[in-house]
Amino acid sequence: MKYDLIALDMDGTLCNDNKIIPKKNIEAIIEMQKTGKKVAVSTGRPESGILPFIKELQLDKFGGYVMSYNGGRIYDVKNKKILYNCPFPKEYLGEVFDIVGKSSMTVSTPIDGKIFAGNSLNEYSYAEAEIVKLPFEFTKDFLSLDIEMNKLLLIDNPKVVEKYFPVLKERLEPNLHVFLSEPYFIEITPPNINKGHGLHTLSHITGIPVAKMIAMGDSFNDVEMLKEAGLGVAMANSKEGVADYADLVTVSNNECGVAEIIRKYIL
Repeated sequence: MKYDLIALDMDGTLCNDNKIIPKKNIEAIIEMQKTGKKVAVSTGRPESGILPFIKELQLDKFGGYVMSYNGGRIYDVKNKKILYNCPFPKEYLGEVFDIVGKSSMTVSTPIDGKIFAGNSLNEYSYAEAEIVKLPFEFTKDFLSLDIEMNKLLLIDNPKVVEKYFPVLKERLEPNLHVFLSEPYFIEITPPNINKGHGLHTLSHITGIPVAKMIAMGDSFNDVEMLKEAGLGVAMANSKEGVADYADLVTVSNNECGVAEIIRKYIL
């Protein structure tokens, strides 16, 4: 069976370990788009955090999509239009700070063009800003920020994250969705917002059935997407346990697993 759309996680999937998209992946993605098949980059980042990659893949030319904030927002690259947006319910900010307010954990929110952060600074605080190449602004008045948020990203040493993750999950779910994307990242999104939900939203937008979609990922925040897609593909470099939710495992991000899957199941 051939598929009509591929949803690709960024780090550890589309990009190699040097945070670069290998030439083979770029060539395969452009080739599939020329046949009318669609590409969606599925990421926890804001759209502004992946603009250089979008240009490389020519999503603006062929009409691709960005599923940003782990499916909380869907952006039409060609028409520069937000097609779906689910803001973070800010009434829960106070409860998040009640739980982690006395810890060393950084509470941050990425928006287009900047990352705002509060509560505390630690050795991992700037990790996301360095990955997405966005300015980082720390404020003592995080709770008073008059901005629309789509998610919270809590950052600290993995030992601290391990301590607070079960507490946050128990206190905040089901009103919010709490999950790990890296050992040093806790992500908190609106309820039911995840990359799997994003596939269904994209299906309503494009008319492409989820059963005709491929999803590829390597980390914990990709699990829902791998489970929901018609074909869920885990990378050989996936975090432990992620491959259990996939239909198959391809070669690693450094070996151009994306290109391999496109040529086998789309072209």
